[in-house]
Amino acid sequence: MLIKFWGVHGSLPRPGPSTLKFGGNTPCVEIRHHDSLIILDAGTGIRDLGEDLLRRYKDPAGKRRRIRGHILFSHLHWDHVHGFPFFAPAFQKGNELHLYGTGSLDRTIDQIIGDQMCPPNWPITLEQMPASITFHNLSPGDRFNIDEVTVQAEELNHPGGSVGYRIEAKGKIITYATDTECHPCCDSKALELARNGDVLIHDGMFTPEQYLGLWDEMSRESWGHSTWEGAVELANAANVKQLILFHHGNEDKVVAEIERKAQERFPRTLAAYEGLEIEI
Repeated sequence: MLIKFWGVHGSLPRPGPSTLKFGGNTPCVEIRHHDSLIILDAGTGIRDLGEDLLRRYKDPAGKRRRIRGHILFSHLHWDHVHGFPFFAPAFQKGNELHLYGTGSLDRTIDQIIGDQMCPPNWPITLEQMPASITFHNLSPGDRFNIDEVTVQAEELNHPGGSVGYRIEAKGKIITYATDTECHPCCDSKALELARNGDVLIHDGMFTPEQYLGLWDEMSRESWGHSTWEGAVELANAANVKQLILFHHGNEDKVVAEIERKAQERFPRTLAAYEGLEIEI
């Protein structure tokens, strides 16, 4: 399986000089296994992924090939969905997209995605997108298959709800656990998702000082995000091979320091950056 990061920042896009190293687009991760295309979240990073897919899906003669992809949403807060209206493959007839996620209260994922694309928010409705779009409403604990890939969804610790995914194929395991809070210790459900995995992509939004309010006298406890210490604790407890810190909430110099400190406790740690590729 190949993992590529297209958006790694959290809460809102942050373009500019302070995020040139790691990137300011919001969450989007591509996973490829043979012909299977899985996309984790649809933050602003999905726009560049879509443009890349249009270039990539052509036959030797340059004729366009059908794109079939599966988008797995961790949850439906804006920073994880607001790139979808700019996803170019959704505007091409013949492409096939499957969208997975949990609803909110009495509203399903298709209603929530559709609502963000209604006037005055956006001029093109979901129904006007030419691609074939199918919604799959999940519940925590669900297991399902995408071709040869097995996916397990489990509830995480985030206001309004969030799900993490364990993605397995040919004995290789990727865990995606963003927008979750490890406090006061490892979340038991996240631990099971990550156990003995090859790659753990985990929320590492805050420094411990920010989390406790020592940074600016504003505590971030109960916000639903983790520190790098919490991510490292989970990686060690789950016996994963590699930890990728994700959903950054700081400028480059702080993220680089977070990465350095995390590597002191878990050497096989990287802070995700746009364009990072990992093959397992």
